[in-house]
Amino acid sequence: MGRGTMRGTIRFGAAPDGRRGMALVYAVFGTFVVASMVAVMFTMAGTSDAQADVRKGQARARLMAEGALEVIEKSVRTDVANWDDPVRAGAIQLAGTPVDVAVVELGAEQDMVDPSGIVTRVQPYELEASVTLDGVREVARTIVNVERMPLFQFAVFYDSDLEIHAGPDLTLRGRVHSNADMYLGGGATITLDTNYVHAVGDIYRQRKFGGAAGGNVDIRQWVANPFSAAEPSVFERMLSEAQFGPTSTSGYDSAFGGFDANGDGDFDDPGDWLPFEFGAMDLWGTPSGYGGSEHTVMTGAHGLTEAVTPEIGSIQMFEESPGGDYLLDELTGEYIYAPGVGTHDQGYYFENAGLSIIVDRNGDLVVRDETGADITTFVSSAITISTVADMRQSGSTSTGTPVIEVDIDALAQTGRVPANGLVYAAFEEMGTGTQAAGVMLTNGAELPAALTVATQGPLYVHGDYNTIDKKGASVIGDAVNLLSNAWDGTKAPGQLPNASETTFNVAMITGSYSSEANRYNGGLENLPRFHERWSGVPCNISGSFVNIFDSAYATGDWRYGSDRYTAPIRNWQYDPAFNSIANLPPFTPMAVSASRVVSW
Repeated sequence: MGRGTMRGTIRFGAAPDGRRGMALVYAVFGTFVVASMVAVMFTMAGTSDAQADVRKGQARARLMAEGALEVIEKSVRTDVANWDDPVRAGAIQLAGTPVDVAVVELGAEQDMVDPSGIVTRVQPYELEASVTLDGVREVARTIVNVERMPLFQFAVFYDSDLEIHAGPDLTLRGRVHSNADMYLGGGATITLDTNYVHAVGDIYRQRKFGGAAGGNVDIRQWVANPFSAAEPSVFERMLSEAQFGPTSTSGYDSAFGGFDANGDGDFDDPGDWLPFEFGAMDLWGTPSGYGGSEHTVMTGAHGLTEAVTPEIGSIQMFEESPGGDYLLDELTGEYIYAPGVGTHDQGYYFENAGLSIIVDRNGDLVVRDETGADITTFVSSAITISTVADMRQSGSTSTGTPVIEVDIDALAQTGRVPANGLVYAAFEEMGTGTQAAGVMLTNGAELPAALTVATQGPLYVHGDYNTIDKKGASVIGDAVNLLSNAWDGTKAPGQLPNASETTFNVAMITGSYSSEANRYNGGLENLPRFHERWSGVPCNISGSFVNIFDSAYATGDWRYGSDRYTAPIRNWQYDPAFNSIANLPPFTPMAVSASRVVSW
């Protein structure tokens, strides 16, 4: 029994061995499962890593494509501002990566006209950028409205600080704009008869470098069409520090933060004054009973953004451009035609001129038409070389400033007025900055056609200009100088001849310089420069005043009196004829902006 029992025990002992075998199988199987799961996890992790890499690549490619859209958009704005066609298809390099780009025009350009007739031209474009990075391709697209606004549809347009500190009364009609700050004051009254006084920065009733600004500044409340006699004409005064009751550093302007007369924490009670940001909207809103919620006076505090000035093309004869079509010979100073391998290109106005009038480095006068043909002998009766007494520029130098004198009436008689309306005239030697030689326009009372005259140097307009059968006219130069009908060319150092009433119907783009402490640039009132005794004599200007660059050559400091000048009665206004695109001068530059409609 015992053995049997033992044998039985032994037999019963075989079952645990089987279970151990099965456990081993289960263990092996479990290990396999775990290993498989680990393998799957690694595979999934690898897949996730790969997917993450793909997503990362997509994100990088997308960012690159969207960045390319920004580059294209800027390029389109530049092209449109320079009258070039922005439509294109090709490739660009962005951070060393090739990007395929395309610009497609969508439909026709449309004119948006405000109630006063000011025109904004709107053209939609579709922009596309396609980029491939690490095998991942991304395409970004956007539709933008490119908006063109003629600069000559502003009475005053400054890209920098606008300062007005006129002695005699000054009245301005038309839009007044600064892409920076505005400083207003003077000896009498500045009247801004407009529905648009905008400074992207701030507006101050003081001088730029401190000090009170006297006089009165009267600004019209907003109406839809300030050029219409049927509209109400209500003016509110922008008070100076001396005129303003509450304590203020410079009057009722951007520096004023409000006045709470009774200290109750609001500005709603009698004697209270709203902070300028809000008070300006109330003061220069619409007249009582007029309706609407528009405002004449606005600043950056009201959300204004920069009105982008165009890349209008250089007024220089030649400008630096690596890989350009002209090579500068350092020994002779001449520009040699070398297409694609040069150091310079022709400036925009010189390149596009229908008539170019150049005094070369040898002092010889050469006149060419739009085909490049030399027509000097045909226009010799109309174009000569002379000098002008500009004491601001040449000081006491008795020889005066050399000028190319263009007799507009005589030029019309030659039949050589350019068909495209653009005349460019300059001394080639000015490319080295050795002299501030310029251009003088005479006998221009009646223009043969719409006309723009541009030069890299100072430009002088002598006598009534564009007063008979008025046409679109502009002058563009390093400085614009106005000489009256009484000017006879005999002015000399120490002398100040008397001016006579003169009218200039012309838009101007001209340089100046930024005011500094103890160095005023003369302000808007002296943007066109004077050289006679104008005291009590009207100077009538109808056109547009644009300052978007500093003078490069005519850099003499502004000074009053002595043998420089005395101020005229300034009857200056915007020419409302410019509200019509058809009446603008040839090659009027545009302020160009772009707004995105949709992106995907």
